[in-house]
Amino acid sequence: MSRWLNTKHRFFKPQLYSFSYRCYTPVFTYPIPSAAYVKMPKKLSKNPLPPSTSSISSISTASTANPALSQLPPSLADPSLPLPKLIVFDLDYTLWPFWVDTHVTPPLKPNAQHTSATDKYGEDYGFYCDVPSILYTLPRAGPKIGVASRTSAPGLARDLLKMLHIPTPPTPLAEDGTAPAPTGKPEKPKKALDVFDGLMEIYPGCKIQHFKSLQKRTGIQYEDMLFFDDEARNRDTESLGVTMWLVRDGVSWGEIEKGVHEWRKRRGFTKMPTAAELP
Repeated sequence: MSRWLNTKHRFFKPQLYSFSYRCYTPVFTYPIPSAAYVKMPKKLSKNPLPPSTSSISSISTASTANPALSQLPPSLADPSLPLPKLIVFDLDYTLWPFWVDTHVTPPLKPNAQHTSATDKYGEDYGFYCDVPSILYTLPRAGPKIGVASRTSAPGLARDLLKMLHIPTPPTPLAEDGTAPAPTGKPEKPKKALDVFDGLMEIYPGCKIQHFKSLQKRTGIQYEDMLFFDDEARNRDTESLGVTMWLVRDGVSWGEIEKGVHEWRKRRGFTKMPTAAELP
């Protein structure tokens, strides 16, 4: 990319170019993961993850009575298999396709729909396309969600999380193809900052310290945590017992499924065959 200048492994953009990071096609498709998220150049390769020897205590299995499960991909909605108690996300190149401390120049101004924000030079910034539906659905399905970011612009990151809103996804159609009748008042979009319920560790430093703070605040065991990050070096968090899943093109429903599958595998949870599947 000729318009990016590589300085100390960061790409600095000349301000004379106009380049948009907006996700132009926000898709809330259930249960099939959307493939319409923003594609960025692949930077890292997945290495085999070491086996976990963590215990299998204190796991909350999703309840069949939870309506949010109907909005999850089938592999996540299976009531016979648990979900992590805490799912943590990095920010840069994980929830959004840029470095907030390098690419974004304040002040920021949100668009009317609060799906993106424009910086000083007119460039738009927003989430990868699956991220709004992920941040809406996961907390309703049981897990808490949090952020662990070492950005050197924590204030700017928080400002952007305030401006980006999480809308209510469309209600899935009934089996006959009709839309269900509305019940009660429509749910207002929520600031992305608020969906994390205060579980945000956004400051320069070590991700291990971020997780120690999250564990202290929540009381959740490290073995019950799943972490999504785009940098292989942050696998050092696994020394605590956390399961980390490396993403290369941002978080999508497909990556969430893979990460949860890895977490379950390490904990010793596999799907039992049904009577029809038995020999």
